[in-house]
Amino acid sequence: MTTARGGSAGGTGTGRAPVAAAVLTITVIAVTAAIITGILSGSEVYTSIAREFPGTAVVVLVAVLRSVHVVFSMLSLGMLAVVLMFTSRTTRPGWSRTSVTAHGLLRAFSAIWVTAAVMLIVVDGLNTNGLSLTALNDPNQLGFALTGTFYPTAWLIVAVAAFIVFAVALLAESWAAHAVSLWVGMVAILAPVVISQVLVGPDHDLGEDAAIIQTPLAAVVLGLLTAGVVLELVHPHCGALGRMARSKLMWVGIIVIACADVVISVFKLAGTPLLDSTTGWQLLTRWAALAVIIIALVTAASAKARNGARHADGSPVSARSGAARTGAARAGILLGVTAWAAMTASMVLVPSPNYFAPNSTVAVFLGYTVEAAPDPIVLLTHWRINLLLTSVAVAAMVTYGFGVLRLRRRGDSWPVVRTICWVTGWIITIVLMSSGLGKYSPADFGIHMIVHMTLNMLIPAFLVGGGPITLLLRATTGTGRLGRQIHARINQLIGWKGLRLLLHPLFVFVVYIGSYYALYLTPLFAELIQYHWGHQLMNVHFLIVGYMFFSLVIGVDKLPIELPHIGRLGYVIAAMPFHAFFGIVLMMTNTPVAQNFYRTLDLPWLDIPAEQYFAGGIAWAGGELPLLGVVIVLAVQWTRQDKRDARRFDRHEDAGLSNEFSAYNEMLRKLAERDGVVAADNEPDAPANSAASSAAQEGTNEREQ
Repeated sequence: MTTARGGSAGGTGTGRAPVAAAVLTITVIAVTAAIITGILSGSEVYTSIAREFPGTAVVVLVAVLRSVHVVFSMLSLGMLAVVLMFTSRTTRPGWSRTSVTAHGLLRAFSAIWVTAAVMLIVVDGLNTNGLSLTALNDPNQLGFALTGTFYPTAWLIVAVAAFIVFAVALLAESWAAHAVSLWVGMVAILAPVVISQVLVGPDHDLGEDAAIIQTPLAAVVLGLLTAGVVLELVHPHCGALGRMARSKLMWVGIIVIACADVVISVFKLAGTPLLDSTTGWQLLTRWAALAVIIIALVTAASAKARNGARHADGSPVSARSGAARTGAARAGILLGVTAWAAMTASMVLVPSPNYFAPNSTVAVFLGYTVEAAPDPIVLLTHWRINLLLTSVAVAAMVTYGFGVLRLRRRGDSWPVVRTICWVTGWIITIVLMSSGLGKYSPADFGIHMIVHMTLNMLIPAFLVGGGPITLLLRATTGTGRLGRQIHARINQLIGWKGLRLLLHPLFVFVVYIGSYYALYLTPLFAELIQYHWGHQLMNVHFLIVGYMFFSLVIGVDKLPIELPHIGRLGYVIAAMPFHAFFGIVLMMTNTPVAQNFYRTLDLPWLDIPAEQYFAGGIAWAGGELPLLGVVIVLAVQWTRQDKRDARRFDRHEDAGLSNEFSAYNEMLRKLAERDGVVAADNEPDAPANSAASSAAQEGTNEREQ
């Protein structure tokens, strides 16, 4: 294994040249397109949105570094996904020739990604604050550049994630560590996206949700395709691109990327004609790039199908035909990905039409207006889809349904109650977040608290009853080589030390309870509630932390650390006073939470102090009642478990498999012998024999009972 790992990043010496040429071509084209866009746009694009022009040098640097970030974040995450896919072992990434090449390229790509992200912390800070390169010589101006906008912080998050990917590729061997680093990278690349163009203009809540869905998915999917081409340049017979072209998940990813891009395009154009703006041409180019990628994937799949195919007369199909198709597919993938990366990097340099669309004060913060007072009728009838959580809910239910269907086709059963719990939890999520409750939650603190408590306490209680991990493990059992690999990887993640720490009862309890106090009793909530991404971040946090808490209490999935039933009961009871105290604090606080934000909205129907008091009552009652329900469910589970244990014990006794009574009688016999020895040393034999006989008789009585 050591020899394999010592292989070069690009494989053979002849393989490194085409890899370097392909990556360099993609990067140069993306950089060139971004530089041209930035230079031709000039200072007007800055003054049009009330920003100072930072100078041509800063614009060029931003164009270069943004392009490098887009290209190498995509290559890094794609190659990391390949490392996870091309594995031959269950404990390490598996050092086959293909995975050695992928691992070496991952280290090189992630190192470049880290460098670009670190430089963008300063350069994009200068760009977004309208400062030239001379500001680097002035500590005050440099400090303003690093704190004046969110961009330096966003790029710091990206740099940290990129460094984690690089460090894992360099030092770690476990599959779980690589999987976690992929997740970290996918989440981190959202940081500079959610604070950019999709945060501005009418309906930006929909545009931002679409970008949140598309950005990490596009990075991994397009990165995987590019990585497949790169690996085939080094190892022509590895079949990486052919596997991806036949993957159903790959096609689902492509479809989701395309659907999300339609939403983003409609939002950014804001009703303007497609070809009347630079953004329109950029979007059109991205659509064309996606079409080229789709055609290339179809070509790759057909090329794979032609291998080994025969003509009608039985003669084999020419190998040249398959090779030509494969070459065309590779070229199409590289062309499409290059165009996509170039337009994605260039798009952020020009304000899109949504910047200039008429907007109200409320819509600036929410993306929409809420004129009517939120009475029960309004809350039931005024719906607005929460695109992010609705998409997650639909994907979760569809995936779960496929798992249940696989079990039934195999002749296995799955409890209907678990399916009902899972579906109910996600349906409540859709209704909660897309009805008037979800629509009004950013503007009304009382309604926000209703949504918070439901996401944190009611929905997770249903979801953990669905047992998704157990279903996934059972559905992947006996399903061929791929199923066995997935099954093994899931078990690895369950046994991962990091997951054991994250699901430690003490850690979960502190995060679950501390989130209330850290969020609402500090300035954090007032900062997050101003932005749609902040609102969605809180929603996702409530849901995940609630799932972690209830999985320890009433979950059916096997966890790294499981509490006994008495421990679970104490766990729930210990949480109740903290909810009550938090609710009382909110009700008695004189200064409302996020008061300045709600005053800025200036909604005529909003009574800020009254909503604060109402929110405290919701936090109090809404925290106690669900936990009492959980106690009842826990009691039922405890009773059923005791009955199952009793029946199991009786079966073992009847079959002669239990040795508990025999062990108990053996213990009594040894005690009797010991007492007999002690008595023989101090008293006549008769009492000793009497004690031994008494102990033996007691054991006989116990056996008869």
